[in-house]
Amino acid sequence: MAEPGVRVLGRACDVLDCFTEAEPRLSVADLRARTGLPATTVARIVSTLLQEGLLVREGDSYRVGLRVLVWSAPARSGSSLLGVARPFVEQLRDVTGESAGVYVRQDATRVLVESAASRHSVIYRGYVGQVLPLHAGAAGKCFMAFDESALATALAAGLERYTDSTVVTRDELDRQLAQVRERGWAFTESEREVGLNSVAAPVPGFDGRPEAALAIGGPSFRLDRDEAERVGPVVAATARAIAARMGHVPAEERADV
Repeated sequence: MAEPGVRVLGRACDVLDCFTEAEPRLSVADLRARTGLPATTVARIVSTLLQEGLLVREGDSYRVGLRVLVWSAPARSGSSLLGVARPFVEQLRDVTGESAGVYVRQDATRVLVESAASRHSVIYRGYVGQVLPLHAGAAGKCFMAFDESALATALAAGLERYTDSTVVTRDELDRQLAQVRERGWAFTESEREVGLNSVAAPVPGFDGRPEAALAIGGPSFRLDRDEAERVGPVVAATARAIAARMGHVPAEERADV
């Protein structure tokens, strides 16, 4: 019996999600290991994606096909978030001196959808499409602090340790999220990578939950606690400005943006 269409589509997305900028070419064995799907299922999905031009075979490995680029332009032009955010991201980069970006949530992860790289020599280099965990890093903390479903999803996925500073206990996570809610922005130190710090604030949607998170990232010798206290309100104000431009901030709050 054929699998329901939605289930097949979901598994095809699971396969495509395995490819990243760091690993643009993967073998069938790699795809099986990353998805946990049976060999026959992976083979069937890969065959279909090849036929549709969504995958390209190169020897014994595969890469994402250029057909996906056809979808990128309408995706960007159709997104009010991306249409609005770019100048604010660049302005935040210029004001703080650090790499700035916008993340959206995808289940227990966050995805970088807009970025502007710092002009310093030593910088954080994120890239559009980068997938990162929710629990490690300031942007993820913003989603969890203001959206109970994001917190529940992250907890269900598990609090994996990346460094000695990664928060892996519920009590400490709850303490940090309470602090984020109190001041309206988050600061994290070396949670995902040693020496990399970040500051972020939520971009509220119509229902008050974060539609996105605006963040800056930089080396710990520049973006330390004192600097975070200085730029945190700037990041939060810029995030509110994005929300206001999208019409998500109530009129009485827009005067503060």
